[in-house]
Amino acid sequence: MKKLLVLLLLVYPLSASAVTYEWTDDGGTVSFTEDLGNVPKKYRKKVKVLGADDSGTPQIIESAEPVKPKPKETGAQKEGTQKEKKTTSAREEAALRNDYFNAQANLQAAEQEIADLRARMEDTSTMSRTEYLSIQNSLKQDEFRVKDLKKKVDQAREKAEKAGVDVEQNVDKK
Repeated sequence: MKKLLVLLLLVYPLSASAVTYEWTDDGGTVSFTEDLGNVPKKYRKKVKVLGADDSGTPQIIESAEPVKPKPKETGAQKEGTQKEKKTTSAREEAALRNDYFNAQANLQAAEQEIADLRARMEDTSTMSRTEYLSIQNSLKQDEFRVKDLKKKVDQAREKAEKAGVDVEQNVDKK
């Protein structure tokens, strides 16, 4: 009975097989990952699959949507595209402006938060080391958040421009 139990315990881990991907970069560093999406694109063709049951090729799950090439437009099509941009409905324009202004407001709030944290860091004589490190950590996180929010503002502006909506004209109104 003990032999059967030992045999089952030895065989059980084999049933939970995991796939690991191995690649070597230009510097000769060998890297491993369990997610093919983590392998840099230029090394994906040279990736070695470890622990696979040879059921097929590895699948890549990308978080970004693939970019589709735009077909070349003729002069008549370009005019039609420009007219389409101008015929954005009032509701769509309002939504695009709202997205832009929300992104702008979030960015300004994050920038104000950074300014407040920096003001608190000016006088460190009354704070503990833990409080100082906490503020410093919050400051770093907010700086990363500001970078992301700037990208979102730019994306919202570009999206509005593609639709023919001028979001900059109402910046002073809000």
